[in-house]
Amino acid sequence: MKRFVLVCICLNGLALTGLAQSTGAWRSYLSYQNTTLIAEGNNHVFAVANGSLYSYHKEDKSVTRYAKETTPALSDNNITNIRFDTGQNILIITYLNGNIDLLGENTITNLPFLMDANSIQDKEVNYIYTAKSTAYLAAKFGILVINLQRKEIKETYRLNTSVSSVVIKDDAIYAATGNDVMKALLNENPIDPNNWKPDDTLQAEDSIRQLAVFKNTLCLLVKGKGIYCQSENNTRLLLENQLLTGMKVENDRLLAHSADELFIYSSLTEKEKGTVGDIKDVSSTKDNQTYWLATGEKGITGIERTGANQYKLIVSDVNKNSPVRNYADFLLFCQNKLYVAGGGRWADRFDRTGTVMIYDPQQQSWNNIPHVTGFVDATSIAVDKNDENHFFVSSWGRGIYEFKMNEMVKKYDETNSPLQAAAAGGIYTRVEGLCFDRSTNLWMTNSGVPDVIKVLKPDGNWVSIHIPGVTNTVLADKILIAANGDKWINLTRGDNSHISGILVFNERTNIDDATGYDYHSFGSLNGLQGSVGASEYFCITEDKNGAIWIGTNRGPVVVYNAAAVLTSKDQTNFSRIIHTGENGENTVFLMDERVKAIAVDGGNRKWLGTGNNGLYLVNEDGGKILEHFKAENSPLLSNTIESLAINHQTGEVFIGTDKGLISYRGDATQGSESYANVYAYPNPVRPDFNQKVVITGLMENSSVKITDVKGNLIYQTQSVGGQVSWDCRNTYGRYAASGVYLVIAATPEAKESVVTKIAVVQ
Repeated sequence: MKRFVLVCICLNGLALTGLAQSTGAWRSYLSYQNTTLIAEGNNHVFAVANGSLYSYHKEDKSVTRYAKETTPALSDNNITNIRFDTGQNILIITYLNGNIDLLGENTITNLPFLMDANSIQDKEVNYIYTAKSTAYLAAKFGILVINLQRKEIKETYRLNTSVSSVVIKDDAIYAATGNDVMKALLNENPIDPNNWKPDDTLQAEDSIRQLAVFKNTLCLLVKGKGIYCQSENNTRLLLENQLLTGMKVENDRLLAHSADELFIYSSLTEKEKGTVGDIKDVSSTKDNQTYWLATGEKGITGIERTGANQYKLIVSDVNKNSPVRNYADFLLFCQNKLYVAGGGRWADRFDRTGTVMIYDPQQQSWNNIPHVTGFVDATSIAVDKNDENHFFVSSWGRGIYEFKMNEMVKKYDETNSPLQAAAAGGIYTRVEGLCFDRSTNLWMTNSGVPDVIKVLKPDGNWVSIHIPGVTNTVLADKILIAANGDKWINLTRGDNSHISGILVFNERTNIDDATGYDYHSFGSLNGLQGSVGASEYFCITEDKNGAIWIGTNRGPVVVYNAAAVLTSKDQTNFSRIIHTGENGENTVFLMDERVKAIAVDGGNRKWLGTGNNGLYLVNEDGGKILEHFKAENSPLLSNTIESLAINHQTGEVFIGTDKGLISYRGDATQGSESYANVYAYPNPVRPDFNQKVVITGLMENSSVKITDVKGNLIYQTQSVGGQVSWDCRNTYGRYAASGVYLVIAATPEAKESVVTKIAVVQ
C-alpha cells in the first residue's frame, strides 16, 4: 500500500538561496572587476568592466548588469566601446566581433551589418563619435555611419586604413589615421575614398590617439606629447603632457586625463586639474560640475566640483560581486560550492595570472583567492572532503599550491617534493590533474617527466609511480577515480615520441607498492565501429551506470564495460555513438567535433561541450539530441566550451567558455533517498506566470501526477533524476485555473509516495 505524506512548504527565502532560477533559465557570471569605459546617461551611468556592461542608477544607487540573458538582452559580449547620445537618449555599444547594439529605454536594437560583412576582415571599432543624431564609428577598415533616429546603418566609408578617431567640424569630416589626419567634405560623397585628402596642417610626428572639436576648434591628442589645437591653419600646443591617455568633449567641456590626473577645460585658455587616482575613462553629459570616472578595480567613481581645482567624492567602489577574471578553464562543483581555475596550456603555457575563484550559490557570492606571487596557469582544484576550507591547486609549470581558509600555506615543486621538472629553470614543474580518493590521498599527474603519477598522502608522505609506456608524456591531463577504484587519465596530446590516448591503472594492494600496479595504455582506440582516429583526448567522466565517457577531437567515445578494461585490455570495449538520420543512414555522432568537456546530470543524461559548436544535451546513451545550444540561438557566451560542472542539488549546469562563465538551469537533479524534502518553486504562482514550476527533492525516476483537489488528472510525467517541471497547463494545453493542485509522486516500485501542493492564484 502506498504511503502518503503531506508536506507544508515555506518558500519566502528561495530568492536568497539561488533556487529561484527557473528551469531553462540562463545566468551569466561575468567579471566586473576592472572598469575601463564609462558613459553618463539620463538616470544611469553606464560602464564596461572586463568587456561586460553594467550601470549605476544615480538616484537609488542600484547596480544593473546587462548580458545576453537579461531584460533588455544584449546581442553579444566582449564590449569594446560605448558612447551615450544625449539627443536620442541611446547608448551605442560595439563588440569585438563588429556587432553593434543601440540600448534605449529598456529596448535593444541590434545592427549586425559590420559583423556580417564578409568583405570586411577586421571589424573592430576603435572610437565612437556622435553629432546631430548620427554616430560615426572609427574602425579598422574606415568609418561606419549610423542614423540614430532611424536606428539603421546610413553609410560606410572604406578608407582601406585603420581610423583611430573621427569628428565632424563645420562641413567636413576628419579621421585620424596613425600620424595623419584625413579630411573629406560632407557634401562631396565621403563614400568615395578618392575624396579623402590629408590635412597638411595637422600632421604629427607621433601617433594621433584621438580627435575632438572644442569651441569650434579641432583638437588632437598626440601620443607622448599632449593636446594640440588648430588655430588659423596652424597647430599649437594646448596641453603638454606626455602621459595623457584619453580626451573627449562632453557638455561643452574638454575632458582629458592621464592615469591619475583629470584636466577640465571650460575654454581654450581656462582649465582645472584634479588628482583623483586611477582613471581609465571619464564622462559628464548632464551636470558640468559632476564627473564620472572609470577607475579600474574601484569601478565607477563620481566626483563633484566644490571650487577651483577642488572636488569631493560622491560615489566610489560600486559593488563588484563577480569573478575576478573571465577565465573558466576548469570547473569543480564540490561541497556545495563551485571552484573555478583559470589557467591554460597547450603546446606552451598561457602565462595567465594564477586565478582561483569560488562561488557560493546559497549566498550568491564570489570569493576570489588573493594572488600569490609567481603563481600562474592554475589548471585544476581538489577539495579535501573532510575540510571544505582546505584545497589544492595545480599549475602548469609551478607545481601545486596548498590553501587553507583561502590563504596559500605551502607550495610543492621539485625543490621540496618528488614532483619533477620537465626542464631546468624552476618554471617547468607541470602538474595538470588533481583528485582525492576515499582515503584522502591526493593523486596528481606530472607531465614531461619519467614518473607521470604522484601521490601526496594525508600524513605528508609522497609516492611516485612509474608506468612504462607513458614516461615523459607531454600532457597527462585529469585523473578520474572510477567507482571500482580504477584510475583513468586522458593523455591529451602526444608528439613524435609519446602517445596520446587513455591510461587505466590500479594498485593491486596499496599505493606504497610502486611496482604492484595493473595498468594499460590505449594509444589508438579501436572500438566496435573501427578506429576512432582521435589524436587529442580532452576529458573523461563516469556516468551513473559505471560507463566511462571520453571526449576526443573525433567526438565522444564510451566504455560501457569499464570494469573489464584492465583485465581484458580489449579495445572493443570502446564504442562510438551512432545516430540514424532522417534518410536512414547511420552517422557517428560529432565525429568531426572536439568534445572538450562532458558532464553527467541527475538523470544520467550527458552534457557535451565542444570546441566550436556549442553545447549538446543528449539522453542517457547519447542516441538522441535533447538540446543543442549555440551562441546564435541562446545566451551562451561562446561556441567554444572549455569546462562543465553541475550542481546536482538544483540542476544548474555551469558552462566555462573562452569568454567567461554562464549557467543553464537544467531540469535534472540528483535523486533523493526519500521524499522527506520535496518542495515546489516558485509557489504560489499567478495565472500569467510564463515559466515553469519546479518540483524537486524527489526520489530517482519517480512517477509524478498533478491533480486538482477533486482528483482530476491535470498532468503526468516521469522525474529526471529527482526533479520535474510543470508549465502550469493542463492536458489540453490550457493554463490551469486558479486553485490548489496536488503533486503525487511514487517510486517505480510504488514503495513510497508524497503529496505536496502548488497554488495558482489570481
